[in-house]
Amino acid sequence: MKEISLKQALAIMDQKDKEGNAFPFDITFRSLQRNSKTGGHLYNYTQVKRLRPKIGKSTKASLIKAVQSAEKIKKQPDHFVNRTRNLELQNGEIKKIHIRLIISINGQNVIY
Repeated sequence: MKEISLKQALAIMDQKDKEGNAFPFDITFRSLQRNSKTGGHLYNYTQVKRLRPKIGKSTKASLIKAVQSAEKIKKQPDHFVNRTRNLELQNGEIKKIHIRLIISINGQNVIY
């Protein structure tokens, strides 16, 4: 099996087409239990996409709705510092992964 660096794996995850839509990829990663400091489950997902923030035009109606709703201010995820990425699975579910726990991407082992 071919080996790639973490930097190359992140480049594969960041690929997008001309419209800015992410390309799908296959990924295998391990979860981590921080409390017990033990490895968790091995996850293998196919055809996932990196979740990107939706950038759109702010309309007057959307601004009014945002002001009127008593929505909590969300904390910025700061993926670079936390070394995390959000992935969108085929069923629409969002999964947060730690990049240091990636084992393979598109059938290529990730080395550090």
